[in-house]
Amino acid sequence: MPRKFATFDLLILSTAIGLIATIAAPWVELRGAFAAWRVVEWHTFWRGDNAFMLGDVVAANYRVPIEYATVALENNLRALALIGGALALWHSALFGAILFALRRALRARDLIAIILGSVIVLALLAFLLALPSSLDVKVDFRSASDVHTDTLIWSSIQILPIAPAFAVIAMAIQIIALWKIRNPQSEI
Repeated sequence: MPRKFATFDLLILSTAIGLIATIAAPWVELRGAFAAWRVVEWHTFWRGDNAFMLGDVVAANYRVPIEYATVALENNLRALALIGGALALWHSALFGAILFALRRALRARDLIAIILGSVIVLALLAFLLALPSSLDVKVDFRSASDVHTDTLIWSSIQILPIAPAFAVIAMAIQIIALWKIRNPQSEI
């Protein structure tokens, strides 16, 4: 019995790590320009085209049109969004299954507190882990009529491999833990 309990603890820990790595941690660093501003942003896979730094330059409710320097850059972001979405669905579903399994051990208000606490922690981590983003004035020697001012142009992307790797490793550990819980006599 203690072996099964330890496996369930490993499942809970790997799910927490998977949720943080998938939903809160940045996956890419994007570099681009908007008017006379140089923009560097760390994005989680789910942020999509929404630029969070430009609210200081334009009105907070103004939706900045987005362009990409290359089609490959846009395709890479789309692929990361698909992979991240699949991992987020997996980790979220497993988190729900764990809460469902614990429903008899916990009261309803405890379950609600766990869910609300998890959402708050993930939101705070997503905000804190994006802080390395920056917005700087760039020196522009072009005339005002030559400056492209109405869109944000992403010119480069760098994939930050740590968060996606942790998300995939957490998924592998979860699959092994689920297998051990389902087949306690197995030797995996």
